[in-house]
Amino acid sequence: MRILLVEDDLLLGQALETGIQQFGYTVDWVTGGESALEALNLVPFSAVALDINLPDLSGFRVLKQLRRTSKVPVVIMTARDALDDRIEGLDLGADDYIVKPFDLKELLARMRAVVRRSHGRAEARLTHRDIELDSNGRTVKKAGEWVRLTGREYQILALLMERTGRILSRSDIETRIYTWDNDTESNTVEAAIYTLRKKLGRDLVTNVRGVGYVIQP
Repeated sequence: MRILLVEDDLLLGQALETGIQQFGYTVDWVTGGESALEALNLVPFSAVALDINLPDLSGFRVLKQLRRTSKVPVVIMTARDALDDRIEGLDLGADDYIVKPFDLKELLARMRAVVRRSHGRAEARLTHRDIELDSNGRTVKKAGEWVRLTGREYQILALLMERTGRILSRSDIETRIYTWDNDTESNTVEAAIYTLRKKLGRDLVTNVRGVGYVIQP
């Protein structure tokens, strides 16, 4: 899951960025509304954590413009006493809200929930044959046995399982799991898929030559 964090408070933004990364998610942090819209035009983020009180373009205006072209899940972050802000944000198309101050675990739980709903499912578990992925615990089982995956392997597996039957190119995968600051080697995705096959089965991921990768239904 690649998250866009939009927060102008530098101390809070840095703390959230670090915490989200420590939980194993990919996050890009911007401090203004204009830069948020620019980022959203360039990258297919999984979800957005959007502060309302931004210095250049309010979170409401960002949300209003975003909803003209995108259904990306959005969780707005509001002040404790800002009931009107929460109502306006939801009316403008926010998928959920969280009140400051909040626990990072709650923010991530809300973001996982809105992402699941955007994929048309309510449960945190994904299954494919004898493989079970739990997006809450970020765990994977094969035939009932725990399988240890690296963070990158887990991200790629989750991405493909969420889109079973859909071919994703290497570029599609890289865009969804790496931040702007990551330097990726040309064979990083291929290497992760190779190890996924070793751990979970050679026939798990199909390589459509010259196109990309897919988990067949």
